[in-house]
This record gives sequence, structure tokens and C-alpha cells, in this order.
Amino acid sequence: MSVSLSKAISVSTVGWPKLFSESASLEKALSLCLQNQTPEIKGAVQSLLYTSIRYKAQVEALLGKLVKKEPHEKVKAILSIALALLLEGTEKPFTIVNQAVEAAKENPESAWSSGFINAVLRNFLRNRSQLTASFKTNLVTRYNCPAWWISKIRQDYPRHWQSILRVQNQRPPLTLRINCSRITVKDYLEKLNKSGLVGKQVGPWAVVIEPACPVSQIPGFHEGLCSVQDAGSQLVRDFLQLHDGDRVLDACAAPGGKTAQLLETYKVKVTALEIDPTRATRIDETLTRLGLEAKIVVGDASETSLLNQLGDFDAILLDAPCTASGIVRRHPDIVWSRRPEDIPLLAARQKKLLESLWEKLPLGKDLLYVVCSLFPEEGPDQIQSFLKTHPEARLKGSSLCSEGMLRLIPTDNEVDEHLPLNHDGFFYALLTKGQTK
Repeated sequence: MSVSLSKAISVSTVGWPKLFSESASLEKALSLCLQNQTPEIKGAVQSLLYTSIRYKAQVEALLGKLVKKEPHEKVKAILSIALALLLEGTEKPFTIVNQAVEAAKENPESAWSSGFINAVLRNFLRNRSQLTASFKTNLVTRYNCPAWWISKIRQDYPRHWQSILRVQNQRPPLTLRINCSRITVKDYLEKLNKSGLVGKQVGPWAVVIEPACPVSQIPGFHEGLCSVQDAGSQLVRDFLQLHDGDRVLDACAAPGGKTAQLLETYKVKVTALEIDPTRATRIDETLTRLGLEAKIVVGDASETSLLNQLGDFDAILLDAPCTASGIVRRHPDIVWSRRPEDIPLLAARQKKLLESLWEKLPLGKDLLYVVCSLFPEEGPDQIQSFLKTHPEARLKGSSLCSEGMLRLIPTDNEVDEHLPLNHDGFFYALLTKGQTK
């Protein structure tokens, strides 16, 4: 780490309570940690918080065995972060223990506990095998996610539930989308090699850098040669077959990855619609870096009056808000912040968006529905329900799936040669509007 581990642990304890006690998002917890901090500490703190949330269930089980009563919040945060690091095993154990003790000494609220922290962590190291023996047989600690989540994935994917839960608990690959309008994948791989980095092509325009590196070190990133985007999220161009001059509506567009991909691939005019003003600024930042232009509108994509003001479109992309259950390895806090009741609530929102945008779609045109979710209520069930109530709607086959619907489960070794080798979980459905029978 560019900063001392003790400093990173100390800073991480600021956002830790929000993340674990209040179920705040990693983004919010990280933002709280980094207030008044120097930029160079961001990567270290982010790594610690991500590691902590990935080992949350195991750490909680260990604390129940290692301490007799609930520790002070600051002390619990230091112990939890240190135990997560010890479980991950990427740092030397004696370094973690030493730096955790130093982190405690750096703060008046925890300085008194340095000896206690040292004793607890060393006790874990001495008795690690015994303390972790039950982890493999207890599904919650084995997969580090709540029992309801495991049950839901197991019910929906009886053949693949174990592999899904295994992959979602891994660190994600650093996947890039190569800007096809500026450079070929072959030339970009050569550029990586000259920079001393190793790249592997995993999709038509997708490259994984191994091992991962900070965005600031990615060759050509600031010049717009590439963007960070999971390979499973890059399939929009394989579904939407557009023509020069087409007008495209990208609903729920932030942070702008799919908008940018369409502009890189086709000579089209895109309107990027986003309900959140703060997130809408990220679309502009994305496009500016890539040297692209789109009309950015802040508003609700389910509001008919707003849609009517935007004019007509030749294609609509709906990247709908969802549980994000397919991208857990990139956002490991999702399994702890989501609740079962979120699924029907989000499905209702998706239905409302579909209904409004479908009314906007001209006859003979296509609407691509996308969610980064594994749950059928947000994917195939949502579309099948829509088709039953809209006889003019039909699924349209593509180069990736003749049926018009595609379900991707998270994997690091895709067996279908037509799909990216490594990708997160997504659902795609291409709908076309025909005459009512």
C-alpha cells in the first residue's frame, strides 16, 4: 500500500459503522471515510472496506467466539478489519496484527484497547483451524451472505447456485471496454504489453488486466481509448442493430457506459435520460473523457409528459433500476443492504418504466430491456408478464440468442463460446413493436 496499513485501518473505522451497523452502501461509507483525507489513501481504504464486507459473516462468527461482550464500536471496527485481512490472507499475519495495534494507538477512543486487540488477534492465529472449522458446513459463513439470499439463489438456480455464490464472493476482474472507434483490441493489447501490463481478451471488445491496477495506471484511459465496464454489460451493441442517424433514447443512463458504447459503435444521436441529477453529471464526465456527445436530460423515464417532449426515437434502451443481484462481486455490500421485499418493489418500478417507454416506441422499432439482476421477477418473469398484456410486443432474436431473451449468471469461465469468457450476471430482452393481432 502507498500509505501505512495502520493509517488505512484507522481511516476505515470512520465509515465502518455506517457500513455494518446502518447498512449504508460502500460508496457512502467510503465517502465518509475520505472526508478531509488525501487522495492517495482512497485505494487503500476502499480495499479494506471491500475486504471487510466480503468476510462479514465469518468475522461476526469469529467475534462471537473471541470476545465475551460487545467491544466498543471503534475497537470492533479495528478487530473486524484485521480479522477480514487475516482471513483473506494477502498480507502477512504478523504485519496485520502489528498494524492493527498501531491503528488503535493512533486514536484516543481506541488507544486503551491496543493490548486487547493484540491478544484477540493472536488468539485467532493460534486457534484458527478450530475457530473456522464450521465455516464450510454453515452456508452463511461459507458464502458470506444472508440465509435468505442463499435460499433465493438456490431456489432460482438449482443447478448453478453454488457456483453463483462462489463467484459473487470473489474479487472482480478489472475489465475494460476498448473504444472500437479509436483502437483495435489487438493494438490495445500491444499497448498494455509495452506498459508492462498483461491483458487478456475475454469478449469482442472486452479486455481483462491481470493483475488489476489503479485506473490512473491504465494506458490510454484518460485519452479515451478504453473504459472500465464488465464484459456482460457490453452486449448492448450485439442486441441493438442501429443505422447512421438513428435517434436512440437511453433511459436510466447513468453513469453513461452504455450511452458511450452506442456512440463508439454507431453514428447515432443519443438522448441520455437520468432521474438523479448527481448521477447525471457522471454521464457528462464519461462522455467528455471519451470525446463523445449526447443530449443529457434529468428526469423520470416513466413520466409520459417528459417523454413526449423529447420527440421520437428509432430505438429505446431501458437499463432499469434493479436489485443489482448480478454484480455482487463488484458491489459486495448488496447482499447485506438488500431485503426480500425490495424485489417486488423494484419489479413494480421496472413494470412502470416498461409501460411508459413502450407507449413512446414507434411501430416497427425495438426496445432493449436490461437489468443487472439474477432474480426472475426482474428478468424473464417481468418480460413474460409484459408480453401477456401487450399482444403487439414480440421478442426479437439476435446474434447472441435466437429467443430474444438472454440470462447471464456470474462466471469466471463461461462455456458458451458466443459469450464473454468472464462476466457478471445480467438479463437482456429485445422487444419489437408490431401490429396488434
